[in-house]
Amino acid sequence: MKNILLSVVVVAALVGAGVGGTLAGFSDYEVSEENFFQTGALDLTVSDYLGKEYNGEEVPAFWEISDAWPCCDKSVFFDLENWGQGFQVQPYIYMHIKNVECGWVWPKQLYMMVLCDPVTKECIDEITALEWERMTPDEQEEALDEGFRPVTEPEYVAECGGIAGEDVNGDPVEVPGIGCFGDCCELAEHIGVMIWVAGPWPHEDKPAYDEVADDEWTLVYSDKLSELECWEFELGQLPNCQGIWVHMSLHLQDIPEAYFDMDFFPDDSKWDHWPTNALQKDYVEFDMSFELLQNRYVP
Repeated sequence: MKNILLSVVVVAALVGAGVGGTLAGFSDYEVSEENFFQTGALDLTVSDYLGKEYNGEEVPAFWEISDAWPCCDKSVFFDLENWGQGFQVQPYIYMHIKNVECGWVWPKQLYMMVLCDPVTKECIDEITALEWERMTPDEQEEALDEGFRPVTEPEYVAECGGIAGEDVNGDPVEVPGIGCFGDCCELAEHIGVMIWVAGPWPHEDKPAYDEVADDEWTLVYSDKLSELECWEFELGQLPNCQGIWVHMSLHLQDIPEAYFDMDFFPDDSKWDHWPTNALQKDYVEFDMSFELLQNRYVP
């Protein structure tokens, strides 16, 4: 019985081998058509506190501050928005302060013209206001070409020397002066910069800057303008379809006479900061750039 069963199996195998070429096998057919791969986009816009958006080279200067005084704070608020699409990794926003340039503004009330030694910064010549008024336009232009620049009376005293104040007895105190100041951008060394960030929020839920609670602002940087120049610092993540508020404050600092190793007045005297007068009518300009970076390997 076992032999018969074995022979049947063998015959079945032979028959399958003989007719295999005439039968169709199992099969299936699928087509994946119009496969599509499209990249997303980063789109950073900068808005002012009024909500007006700027893009690319259209972004104006946010700082237009004149007549600042010592110990004053000047603030500006601006909004950074990410209108991009896509991305599994959230982009980071960076800020860059650069191109810091300084100079002086012609005083409203001319005291005298001063010529400084470009190396020692000492005052080496002067033209009084009366002498300047009597000069012809060509002579005035020639004086400016030589390096004469106008100063107010307190600025002249701070830079070139003179009476800076009174002692406790009411007697005038004469100081030697600190030398010509401001032309090499010393002003930037005495402007404190503080930067806070709040957010991010989705565009439709973002509050106005004056509706942001105090505890929602995070201080990200605090240093002198001269120290922040050429820095590129991170403000945090800025996801798609969201925005953050940036609060930036500039603070003009007093300069005590001890900064120049001088001691003509007590530290608590109202005259102790007479060197600050050397910064009168000086100015500083700078650029701010903002970068939205999609980077999987962020710092």
